[in-house]
Amino acid sequence: MFRVIVTALSMGLLSACVGNKPYRLGGIADEFYPNQKPEFEQTAVSSGRNYRLSFVEFDERGDFWDRRQLAAASRAIRKSNKPVLLVTFIHGWHNNADSGDVETFRCLLSELAVSESLSGFQIHGVFLGWRGRLVEGSLDYITFLNRKGAATRVAGTPITETIFELIRQARKAHPARSKCVVIGHSFGALVLEKAMAQAIAGGVLAQDVQSGGGSFDAPADLILLVNSAGESIYAKELSDMFGRIAHRNSINPNRPLLISITSESDSATGSWFPIGTFLPNLFAHRRYHWGTRYGTGSHEVDQHEYLTKTPGNNSLLFTHTVLPEAPPPDAHSTREALLRRNLRTEECVAANPAFEENLRHSHGTSFATSDPNNPNQFKWWKLAKIEGASRNPYWILQVPDEIIHEHSPIFTPAGRAMMAALFRISNPEDAEGPRQMRLSP
Repeated sequence: MFRVIVTALSMGLLSACVGNKPYRLGGIADEFYPNQKPEFEQTAVSSGRNYRLSFVEFDERGDFWDRRQLAAASRAIRKSNKPVLLVTFIHGWHNNADSGDVETFRCLLSELAVSESLSGFQIHGVFLGWRGRLVEGSLDYITFLNRKGAATRVAGTPITETIFELIRQARKAHPARSKCVVIGHSFGALVLEKAMAQAIAGGVLAQDVQSGGGSFDAPADLILLVNSAGESIYAKELSDMFGRIAHRNSINPNRPLLISITSESDSATGSWFPIGTFLPNLFAHRRYHWGTRYGTGSHEVDQHEYLTKTPGNNSLLFTHTVLPEAPPPDAHSTREALLRRNLRTEECVAANPAFEENLRHSHGTSFATSDPNNPNQFKWWKLAKIEGASRNPYWILQVPDEIIHEHSPIFTPAGRAMMAALFRISNPEDAEGPRQMRLSP
């Protein structure tokens, strides 16, 4: 009987298996994929505004499916005669380069393209695709460990090269004005954190050794992890390093470089992640004994806690909390925000004036979201620093369910409004040039 069940389950998995293939090679490899439409440039529906969208895909081992995708994306970025706002996105579990995440990412790009605050920028999105969905339907939920292992493999040299090369191209023509944002969701956040962490650490420490201080050009203007499905030990390690540098008063912790946000209602990372990682880490026990000088409350904590919880579900790492508040004194009216926006026909960006308010005006750590039942009405929130939290540019926090509901989608109107605020907090209106971090000798 057991053999019958196993055989039936195996056949079901095989019959529902998602193809191990690229989806967006049309336009650069028509001889291989003649029926696919080129997807390297898309136009927003707003009159006179457009965004460009490129795809770069990686195989099961993290290598390029076709390196020409990166070359095509680089050429498209170089073609812009305006400063570029580059937004690179890495999707998570249950998705690939042909899933619903592509359309919700387009919503973010459309909103950026029609923003009055960004009229001087060319918006360019790059979707980094990998095999996040292994099988179709509900059977995909049993692939947790398999896809987590794949995400860890994908976080290798090719994807790190891609992220840094795209940023290099965006900053090349207009180094004083172009901005670069990298976003990872779910296992995509795991990929992003692992791909960037060693590069950041190496860059910071190399600059410190070479110059005995000075400025370090950050690899991006904002690195955003949303509902991260990575072990919180990675966040702890990076936070500890930043904490050591910040201990010397060398960087400004009020301008975050990395921000990890997780929905309070995210059951995938809050409940299922500990279950899925419990057995692989059953014997991974040791205690940290060096106290809290650099990190956040790691003293006498079992490492198992960091291996079976994500950053957004490990309160030891939290730096901020999101609280409702009254409108700040310098808040602008929703009517003014609405009048500033161009008319558009894409439903996903039809009524989200809070996005423009957050992007156009810096209100410190306060930001607005629009009431889903009445977009003309703002609700105000404040990012409050947690007393005693680590003082470094890696912010980790949970967000209310009404801003991001459950694990996905993340590019909802409220989610996009908060992302606009986080970008403005990390990049004040008067900030120009590549993002820099001061290093003390």
